[in-house]
Amino acid sequence: MDAFVAALEKLAAGLEEHSDEFTRLDSEAGDGDLGLTAGKIAVGIRLALSEPGDSVKQLILNLGKEISKAAPSTFGTLYASGFLAAGLAINDEDDALVQLRSGLQAALEKIAQRGKSEEGQRTLLDALGPAARAAASSHDVPAALVSAAAAAGEGVEATKAMTPQHGRAGWIGERARGIADAGATVIWRSFQSISS
Repeated sequence: MDAFVAALEKLAAGLEEHSDEFTRLDSEAGDGDLGLTAGKIAVGIRLALSEPGDSVKQLILNLGKEISKAAPSTFGTLYASGFLAAGLAINDEDDALVQLRSGLQAALEKIAQRGKSEEGQRTLLDALGPAARAAASSHDVPAALVSAAAAAGEGVEATKAMTPQHGRAGWIGERARGIADAGATVIWRSFQSISS
């Protein structure tokens, strides 16, 4: 539990550290508020960590609830729904690697359903999907997180060649080519932060 709390503290710090990058990318193919949203997500994370308790499942569910309240935008809601789905999916009796794998898969499925999107459409799923698969094939949590971060980074790079189909980025279509998807970049930086 202590390691998980420490990782979440790194996650909050990483979201704040890279907020300018998120804003820049979102300004090129969106409405430019993703850095602000990332900061609000960090606030939600810290609120959940103020009373972490002793149950991983409950902490993850609390993360989802606090993030949804702190960052009620479209992206914040999707990010929160990933935690909520993960919290519902995991079992406190399972080891950390099983929890990570099942939590990521549940988050991926929920976000795809809620966002009415799939991989290949230039969304956060293009980082989260590869990350979840990389974690599923790893043999321990540290390796799973490092592999997930690397796979998410490759997913972000792949979004540069994709035409957006959702949100404000969908309006500019082909002009978004060559620019990394901002939402996918948030997912990549999230995994980077917790794997360090």
